[in-house]
Amino acid sequence: MKPETVAVDDERTYPETPDVPTFQHHLARYEFLLPMIQKSDEILETGCGAGYGSRMLSERARSVVAIDYSPAALDYARSRYGAPNLKYLLMNCHRLGFAAGSFDLVVSFEVFEHLEEPQDYLSECRRVLRPGGRLVVSTPNRSSWDIHMRSIRKAYDYHVNMVDLKQLRRLLKSCFSRVEIYSQWRRGNSLHRTLRALDVWNLRLRLVGPEKREKLQRTLGVPGGDEVKSCDWVFTQSQRRQANHFVAICRR
Repeated sequence: MKPETVAVDDERTYPETPDVPTFQHHLARYEFLLPMIQKSDEILETGCGAGYGSRMLSERARSVVAIDYSPAALDYARSRYGAPNLKYLLMNCHRLGFAAGSFDLVVSFEVFEHLEEPQDYLSECRRVLRPGGRLVVSTPNRSSWDIHMRSIRKAYDYHVNMVDLKQLRRLLKSCFSRVEIYSQWRRGNSLHRTLRALDVWNLRLRLVGPEKREKLQRTLGVPGGDEVKSCDWVFTQSQRRQANHFVAICRR
């Protein structure tokens, strides 16, 4: 069982965080999604957190309903990221309080790994989507995450549902007929792209310590530290076994 969330940043990132890379990593996913949104879309964002992404979505869509189970996160979101077509609601993602077929798009960024009942959640997302509607979900890649966390000797107790590529595909296909899975990773120079493509067993994480790994990445043109920007991440349907995170587009 995961710990209780109390503060805004217990399970969430936010624009004022001192952890710039993590925030920019999250921001990149919203920027990846924005061109897919239609002006007529009615959107549900589950696990909206600090709300900065919800407002980004509201600038493209007809309406956005953003839910979270943390009162602290919702207070933060309402005070900073309100919009006329954006509504924040206190709600648990496992039991969505909406009628069937209420939304064109459900957005689920960095929520899946926090869920204790992921199958029930996916069924609920499918239920509230209209025919042809989409679920866009992101989650860390367990294959690379576990190795990385061991290498830095840390654990993150809020992640209770970590999946690899095969597990994610199986879960998503149990509820959605069409699933496209993208990998998210930081861009580098041509040598970096070649070496990364060859590293299907994630040996860079297994054999190179975190400090040396960061230096090596810089020599390969990979931005790091506070210099990193959201545009430094790329999304491809290749190199998924090596992905830091997955982003999946699921169609009802």
